[in-house]
Amino acid sequence: MTKWHVPVTVPAVCAMIFLFLTFFSLCQARNCDKEPDAPKGRRLRPLLTRSNSSKFSLDEAVQAHLTGLLTTRILPIIYSIILLIGLPANGLAFWILAAKTKKISSTLLLLNLSIADLLFGLVLPLKIFYHFYGNNWLFGEILCRATSALFYGNIYCSILFLMCISLDRYISLVHPFMARSLPRRKAAVCVSFAIWFVVIAAVIPFLLTQQSSSYANVDFTTCHDVEVKCKDNWLASYFLGLVILGFAIPFVVIVYCYGAILIKLMGKKKDLHHIICLFVLVLLTFVLCFSPSNILLFLHSLWDKQERHQHNELYIWYTIAQAFGSFSACIDPFIYYYTSKEFRTMVKSAVCCCKEEDRQTSGRTSDKPTSGRTSDKPILNQSISHH
Repeated sequence: MTKWHVPVTVPAVCAMIFLFLTFFSLCQARNCDKEPDAPKGRRLRPLLTRSNSSKFSLDEAVQAHLTGLLTTRILPIIYSIILLIGLPANGLAFWILAAKTKKISSTLLLLNLSIADLLFGLVLPLKIFYHFYGNNWLFGEILCRATSALFYGNIYCSILFLMCISLDRYISLVHPFMARSLPRRKAAVCVSFAIWFVVIAAVIPFLLTQQSSSYANVDFTTCHDVEVKCKDNWLASYFLGLVILGFAIPFVVIVYCYGAILIKLMGKKKDLHHIICLFVLVLLTFVLCFSPSNILLFLHSLWDKQERHQHNELYIWYTIAQAFGSFSACIDPFIYYYTSKEFRTMVKSAVCCCKEEDRQTSGRTSDKPTSGRTSDKPILNQSISHH
């Protein structure tokens, strides 16, 4: 087995285990009851009491969190900033990658990453409205399931594409002769389809299980924030699998690939500016965006039998980590810039064109008064000579 086959087989193994875990989780999810009684897993764990009606009532601690400043003002402001920056930036990146660059392996992977970020940007307005409106979901159960699935799907779709981009860079720079003989463009297409298939399969539990819930003593409907009863603790295994296969293993692969690239290029005394910037950006994305939420998710999975108030405090921190993790959609355009030389060229030419247009516009504006004064001179002279 060559050195190249070792990192390449990692995503394939992860995909198979990921799919097995997903279908196992779905089989276990069939045992979940509709009515909440003794919630398990990773979301707010309320102390539920039966009211006079058929619905349950939320305790005051969970109500305080759902109506507090953090979830109704701070979180939607963070998501609004991400939407205002990330959506236009990824929209521009998608246009450049789709229409202005050659469809080589790295470009195809970057294009798919931008699609994932754009899909995430499309559901952010729903999440912003949900939080601003007091954590009240008005868009129905189906959209709640879709939003939850896209929210988690974007995280792990981004991680898997970043891993594949690092593998593509590794093959290109560490094994250049092998890279020339491999059908990398076809491989990138197949890998992209495989990632989308794996991610869709991984978020199926969100699509097939109840996500929204309403209660007798509050006038709002939550989406994904409060758990429903489940007889088996399948959620803990599911989220633990997400952390290990969707975060930990890709992170190790990325560090290995960029470490090998840096060692290879330092030995040849080549310019390391772009590869170092790329490595730092990817590392920052993992450390600042993906690590906090996945570490807390890991702790949730391990400490599923902890006290209810401890569980809820951990979930509050998790919601904050999720919000800051969404900033990866704002960092990804910079990763495109340092990954693709053609993308850098197109961005620089677009910036230069904008500057040139501004210069020409300002030049035409400044010329107008001058041309007006010069054209008035003959008329003035004619009137003087006439008199």
